[in-house]
Amino acid sequence: MKTTYKILIACAITCVLTAVATAYITSLYYTSDFSEMVCKDGASPDINGCCPGEEYKDMGDQGFACCPMDGGDCFPPIVP
Repeated sequence: MKTTYKILIACAITCVLTAVATAYITSLYYTSDFSEMVCKDGASPDINGCCPGEEYKDMGDQGFACCPMDGGDCFPPIVP
């Protein structure tokens, strides 16, 4: 009888830990996806996917990119 209770307790603990781990990992996933869809200052990207202070440029074979108006590296537009 003691063995049955030990097995039931182990199953219950495993179930709870799995649920907590799944909820934590899911929250990390959704939080990281959302943060990629907004600009650093919290503003929304324009219709081309560029943030304020950036311009949409044709990079030739590399496609289009958002480039800071004051210079710096260009990067792909934010696409929801």
